[in-house]
Amino acid sequence: MRKMLLVFAAALLLISVAAVASAETYSFGDIRAQVDIPSDYETVLTPYNLSSKADWLVSEGLDVDALANSFEAEGILLQAIDAENNRTLVISALRDTDAQTYFDLNNQSEDMRKEFRKSHTNGTGYSILGYTYSSAKWANYGKVTLRFLQTKYTLRQNGQLVCSGYQRRTIRNGFTITLDMQVRDRNAKDADNAALETVMKTFTFTEILPMPELPVKLTVSTAPPAETSESTFTIKGSTARKATVTATVFSLGSAGGQSFKTTANGSGNFSIKVQLPSQGVYSLTLTAEAEGSITAQRLYSVNFQQGVLPVDLVAHPGETLNDETVFSGTTASGAKTQLAVSGPINYSKTVTGTKFNFKVDTSAEGTYQFVLSVTKKGMQERSFTFTAVRSYTDAEREEKVRSQAKKMTYANLPKAENRGKYVVETGYITSIEKNIDEWVVTFALTKTSSGYKDIVYLICRDEPAWAEGDNVKVYGLAAGTFSEISEDGKIKSYPRIDVSFMEAAQ
Repeated sequence: MRKMLLVFAAALLLISVAAVASAETYSFGDIRAQVDIPSDYETVLTPYNLSSKADWLVSEGLDVDALANSFEAEGILLQAIDAENNRTLVISALRDTDAQTYFDLNNQSEDMRKEFRKSHTNGTGYSILGYTYSSAKWANYGKVTLRFLQTKYTLRQNGQLVCSGYQRRTIRNGFTITLDMQVRDRNAKDADNAALETVMKTFTFTEILPMPELPVKLTVSTAPPAETSESTFTIKGSTARKATVTATVFSLGSAGGQSFKTTANGSGNFSIKVQLPSQGVYSLTLTAEAEGSITAQRLYSVNFQQGVLPVDLVAHPGETLNDETVFSGTTASGAKTQLAVSGPINYSKTVTGTKFNFKVDTSAEGTYQFVLSVTKKGMQERSFTFTAVRSYTDAEREEKVRSQAKKMTYANLPKAENRGKYVVETGYITSIEKNIDEWVVTFALTKTSSGYKDIVYLICRDEPAWAEGDNVKVYGLAAGTFSEISEDGKIKSYPRIDVSFMEAAQ
């Protein structure tokens, strides 16, 4: 998209202010903004402190000059490293084509903001750069900061995963501004998003610049296809009334290009037909020109191959999953689309038609394999494979255990038919012992004047945060029996629970 064009790094005045309440405030002059960086981030790099941190950078195998060039080219204002949690916060600002088009998204129409949001998910320029966004939605951060787009993404280059993470992005004061929480060598987690949100809540603009003269409005309702088996297609949208709209296509394999023009009607609506001369990959530039206004542009990539079944995936999973996963998109009329899922669940469904939408229950933990197959007679079959993991946060895991756990009688706890079921029991800890790589807790369901009875053995992966005599509620899996040898040499068995978590009894 436009990220690749006019990438001018911000000439930024960055001032570090004294630490307050375990956070340090950084101010960014050109974008008129500031943010607090918590002390959790052991190392904070800016364009102005790279030389002073040269020894550390070299020890990390980094070239100071190369890093300075990267900061300038990518518009990086700040890079904060949280080594303990294996994540990096990157704040950047670019005077890119988007910034020149919108200047301030808060002063644009709802259609323009929708177009910007959709540019993160519908196969335009961000996908050309290697980004895959599994979510993109607007959030309002208060009277001054206002709208930022909240996204989750993965970044691949040359087929290799570079990083994944979460972003907050807006366009304001003439810059595309991004706060990016990046993780490498692991999947992005809810905790990473929460850490980004903590920083985001301190981000504020210190001054809002007035809107300058901007390019003529250009909203695209029917975009060029990312791939097609037909040589012709139609682009539709709206712009200024009587504006001239031009679609120019350049083949990536040859010099020269072709242009197709139309004039918007009295309401500003336009429809322009494009005909590609031959098969290949094309760069398409859509421009709108109106007298007295700056020309507006949109950039697209189109892959034309005869016989190829076009598939536009609008929604698909990233590398991590939530409770529900959605596959949606469009293909050729009459095509059959099948989604097959294996892993914690087995799922298969087929639909026929131009549009497809599958909603899959991915609430169970584990690794899921998704295979999306699209077929149509006389055209090449298309197949897309995704592997993703559903992992619970500690809070999610506890909530799911609570919803399934049932109280059982002492006699029913060790029965074979109850093994593997979640149970909840309240009682008293009578002893705690370490046994190689686990902790064995003796637990009594009943306390009498003469002592304890109805003994259960609890197996814990981690050392319990409780002491002998504590009255606690235990959640876990019924796991049959636990046997021990008494002093007289007899084997005695007790119910066993593999503990998920404990809490104070109420």
